Amino acid sequence: MAARPAAVVVERACKHYGRPDKPDYKPVLAHLNMTVERGIIYGLLGPSGCGKTTLLSCIVGRRSLDSGNVWVLGGRPGEKGSGVPGPRVGYMPQDIALVGEFTVRDALYYFGRIYGMKSGRLKERFDFLSSLLELPSEGRLVKSLSGGQQRRVSLAAALVHEPELLILDEPTVGLDPVLRERIWEFLSVLARGGTTVIITTHYIDETKQAHKIGLLRDGQLLAEDSPEELLRKFDCDTLEDAFLKLALRQHQLPRRRSTLTASPDVIADTVSTDECFQSREDFNVVTSSTDVLTAKEKSKDCRGRSKGRYKAVFIKSIQQFSRHPGGLVFSVLFPIIQIVAFFSAVGHDPRGLQLAVVNEEAASSPLGLDICKNSSLQPITRIEEDDSCEQYMLSCWFLEEMEKKGLYQIPYNTSEEAKHAVTSGRFYGALRFHTNFSSSLAARLREGDIPDDVLEQSNVNVWLDHSNHQIRNFIKSQLYKIYSAFTKRSMKACGRHEDLAQMPVRFEEPIYGKMEAQMMWFMAPGIMITIIFFLPAVVTSTLMIGDRLEGVWERSAVAGVKPKEMLNVHIALQAAVILLQTAEMMALAFAGYGLPSKGSLAACALLLFLQGLCGMCYGFLLSIYCSSYTMSFFVVTGSFYPMILLCGILWPLEGMSAGLRIVALTLPFTLPSKSLRDIMERGATIADPSVYHGFLVTLAWTVVTLALCFLRLKFKKT
Repeated sequence: MAARPAAVVVERACKHYGRPDKPDYKPVLAHLNMTVERGIIYGLLGPSGCGKTTLLSCIVGRRSLDSGNVWVLGGRPGEKGSGVPGPRVGYMPQDIALVGEFTVRDALYYFGRIYGMKSGRLKERFDFLSSLLELPSEGRLVKSLSGGQQRRVSLAAALVHEPELLILDEPTVGLDPVLRERIWEFLSVLARGGTTVIITTHYIDETKQAHKIGLLRDGQLLAEDSPEELLRKFDCDTLEDAFLKLALRQHQLPRRRSTLTASPDVIADTVSTDECFQSREDFNVVTSSTDVLTAKEKSKDCRGRSKGRYKAVFIKSIQQFSRHPGGLVFSVLFPIIQIVAFFSAVGHDPRGLQLAVVNEEAASSPLGLDICKNSSLQPITRIEEDDSCEQYMLSCWFLEEMEKKGLYQIPYNTSEEAKHAVTSGRFYGALRFHTNFSSSLAARLREGDIPDDVLEQSNVNVWLDHSNHQIRNFIKSQLYKIYSAFTKRSMKACGRHEDLAQMPVRFEEPIYGKMEAQMMWFMAPGIMITIIFFLPAVVTSTLMIGDRLEGVWERSAVAGVKPKEMLNVHIALQAAVILLQTAEMMALAFAGYGLPSKGSLAACALLLFLQGLCGMCYGFLLSIYCSSYTMSFFVVTGSFYPMILLCGILWPLEGMSAGLRIVALTLPFTLPSKSLRDIMERGATIADPSVYHGFLVTLAWTVVTLALCFLRLKFKKT
């Protein structure tokens, strides 16, 4: 055994979790030494939490050691050309680490494509492994399989490309004993063919079939030898008894040398003084190995393997997305639902508003309030010989103009009753016409200088419920318009100029927009920006966090998929979805609901599309920095509302403090919303500062979020 070249060597490996200044700081691997020769089965045994999975992650290059060295297949994991992570290793993690939307066939083909396998060879390996491991029907989805079936598929995915080094983390848990025996027989065949196998298991007795066993406890390798030699050395009948003796021996070490409380230096002394912790391999042999891929081989295979990885990840993402009905509905139909909901519910004038009206003028007439129902009974004006104009029952005309503007009267007898109706919440306001309203108003217009009581009689008293800001402002606006129409009608009936009784301020045709502009025209750009930003953010963060939590990202990385390749594929696919969402929103907003479009529609579409990409990058950022769906949703929700409140579509920026306004202008919605509005209503072009500032903010957010993503992926592998 000692004459074999080493496939894996771990030298004085130390891995800590936590911070040195915190009480939970402890070594998970405590200056561990381990050697795995080529062409053997190495069984790594130990209780849960002893560091087995952490050690395997270090071997495949997904975690880094705090101190010590690891050599795998003659090179260091992660070095260029080492093939680790990559095609030289087959890795089955403790978790299933497969996409739930994969079929059984898809799961094996995904990893086969990553390794650059041809379709014909893939089919051969799939058929062979299906028979060997008794895999379920190839068309069944992974998420519909039982736990044992999923583990068999996961094992097959690690075996599909016939790697040089096979690392299996508890592959036989939950499997039928007969199938476990068959798997061990197959692993023995692989080892005889030169494949190195490292396997962890809870079934200690089954590791008798391993060529070499390492017993791991509390981050220390207590022993490393063949099963027969361990049984002989400790005079035991079973490996469990041998493990128990070693555990008791470790427990009886002096307290100052405990792996849980001692410093790393003390641990190192403890490890180095006991022969059972010593490596049995000459490291010079390992580091001089010629098994590392040469630059020529790397140059030849790199491009083809990269294409294979891109193809694999692309197909995986398409399958994952297309087989998730909820995601399809959310991505395709949700923008339509939101746009329709906005244009149907927001920005329209309130309808059917009722006001309590006390019309003392009509009530004092012989016919009472019915006089306003019959225009033939209303002698509104009379021209006298001196060219004067007597007016009568002008309150009826005022009420008629109210109904034309959508304000309807509910008669009341007294002002107190009308105000009480408003207080009780039945109406938004109350009006009162005095008994001599018409004559007092005529005297006011004709003479100007009149007694105070006549002036008071010419007023229309209005009491409004100011607790509802929008309704209050709408009623005020409508009453001004009603008064304008009412006085024009009165002046025309008297043969006078229509503007005689108007407010001496004339609003000419607006420079931008329309005289009767709707609120939704102002809000629509901001709403469209927020929708196209947050939809991709939610979808992207969900998909990426799902891949990470299920272990798919980690396992793909061990297979050789690079973070930039995974991100590039997601960017391409999400960009296609964003393009579809942009087209949907543009069609609904401009063709369906007639939003103004004085500027370039292409510029509008480009800005919306870039905002979608920015939201996608924000989703990447959340998926990488957030540890769970819950945290991601909290961050999305927590960031959504401040951005909406500060972007200026609900309240003008001019109403904010100077400091807050600066913060608002740096957000991804504020300037882009204004840019989109200027394109739509002012006809501005990209060359205008008000437009290109929005584009610059969008691009800046995209670049910064992507940079943070790549930095995180580069410096923290897991």
